[in-house]
Amino acid sequence: MSFLTELRFEDLQRLRVSVKRVYMTQYPTDKITDHEADKIIEALGPEAAETLTRRAMDAGIIEGRR
Repeated sequence: MSFLTELRFEDLQRLRVSVKRVYMTQYPTDKITDHEADKIIEALGPEAAETLTRRAMDAGIIEGRR
């Protein structure tokens, strides 16, 4: 079972934005989708996803609460 299903929707959206801005910069524009971002998030795993979200908030890439 995917850990993505356990996330609140707004947290998943924040993760998707982070992944798109950090990991998908070299992707063709038509390939930057939520589905592709979800595959990258799944590959990173829950601990890495949490770290990515925290660092993206600290860097001002995304807004959110801690």
